[in-house]
Amino acid sequence: MHTLWQLIDHQASSRADKTFLKFNGETLTFGALREQVTCIAAALRTQGVTAGDRIMLLMENHPDHVVIYLALAWIGAVSIELSTHLKRSGIALQLEDSLPAAIIVDPDFAADAAAILAQPEFSHIRLMIRGTGIPIASAARPIEPPNGKVDAFASTLDRIQAISYTSGTTGRPKGVVMTERYFQIGAKNAAILADVRPDDVMFLWEPFYHMAAWMTVIIALQSGVSIALVDRFSASRCWDQIRASKATLFHYLGGAMNILLKQPPQAGDRDNPIRVAWGAAAPAGSWREFETRFGVVVREGYGISEAQNFTHLNLEGRLGSIGKPTQEFESWLVGEDGRVLPPRTIGELVVRAKVPGVEMRGYFNAPEKTAEVLRHGCIYTGDLGYQDEDGYFYYSGRKKDSLRRRGENVSAWEVERVINTHPAVEESAVVGVPSDMGEQDIRVFVKLAPEATLDPTTLMRWCERDLAYYQIPRYVDFVDEFPRGPTQRILKTKLPTDLANSWDFEQQKSQTSIVSPTPTRREAK
Repeated sequence: MHTLWQLIDHQASSRADKTFLKFNGETLTFGALREQVTCIAAALRTQGVTAGDRIMLLMENHPDHVVIYLALAWIGAVSIELSTHLKRSGIALQLEDSLPAAIIVDPDFAADAAAILAQPEFSHIRLMIRGTGIPIASAARPIEPPNGKVDAFASTLDRIQAISYTSGTTGRPKGVVMTERYFQIGAKNAAILADVRPDDVMFLWEPFYHMAAWMTVIIALQSGVSIALVDRFSASRCWDQIRASKATLFHYLGGAMNILLKQPPQAGDRDNPIRVAWGAAAPAGSWREFETRFGVVVREGYGISEAQNFTHLNLEGRLGSIGKPTQEFESWLVGEDGRVLPPRTIGELVVRAKVPGVEMRGYFNAPEKTAEVLRHGCIYTGDLGYQDEDGYFYYSGRKKDSLRRRGENVSAWEVERVINTHPAVEESAVVGVPSDMGEQDIRVFVKLAPEATLDPTTLMRWCERDLAYYQIPRYVDFVDEFPRGPTQRILKTKLPTDLANSWDFEQQKSQTSIVSPTPTRREAK
């Protein structure tokens, strides 16, 4: 198995003229990729970036993003991707935790980044702006920085490649430390799930702060296949983009499957080049409908950042199943007492690597949190599921306090943290409620400070300031007291479930002139 720089070098030597990436009418060949990666690696070296440096990236989907990421790998630096939806509060939180040497941003994010770095605790972090701090050209025009090119860092598969922050579903977001081996194994298994063939074109719509996007890039480097990259997911344009790019493989993530099914049926729905739709979290009720309507084969898998991109693959198409463990893992289900459960009994999914080094190294600078998940050589996933008599596994939800909305994991803790900073709020509790999109909507229960008043619309405006659009609650309820346990912790399971009297932001928007809390940089349409 090769490292990233070896894959870039190999494909440039054996497939120099083949298209690696297509974007907005431009193409980047494997040969040109190596040219640009080595040039940008030299530019980064000029900026003082060295092997082992942690470098944060805040950029949209475009070829330059891919080149910069691979150039960082070329010189042995560690990439940390930031969600482009994060506001200053969320950005500062991850900077505070990871303390990178530099942050590379698109020009649109420069003002926010500069304002954060002006704070004394971040003064040591260098700001590099794409197009100025780093001289990137378009995918069609290779560049030559003043100092030419640079040889690849003599990395191994055990080099730390990236730190990927979780959504903080049980508290403060944690940085998952991942090696090149982690990514190479993950991409290899993803290619098996997607049934990648030499002439395939992979449709890439995921933002690069999702690990799945980089797995697609590495699949292309491993298999020598092409990528059709778009700047964002658009349900209304998705199939037209696929047809135009002649993409043959589509990765679904989160509610993408249901969102596409919600689009008005078209006579030509099946007239598309997609052969396989592969991914995770396919709603069982939508699976066959998606296959029938769009004429594709759905192949489902399962993985978590702490273990692997995919620890389970469903290669047989058993409806609703996440499949069986990959060759690198074994898995089982345990009850609250830690004992292994019999078939058809729901418990926590536990996985164990059979090959050293394929799981995460741990959480960055968080040994106690690491020990909660990595125990006795096993990864305790925090996910619930069961196994049938034939050994197939099925997902049954999260054991932890988490939500999933619009394809994104949402930290209840982080939403509560922002809401609780409002002067009128004493305490809040965030929970997920079922959504017609197949995932969840966010509901917040708010206890006001003594003698304080607050209307829900004002609270939404407060949320917009520091939360991404998918983190903003839909439902608001005001309570006098919270149900609590012996330690005074709020018992969320005891909160009301009836939404009849809840303030509904979606309903208010349809009845008034309230503007939707939409993102300024990215939104699925």
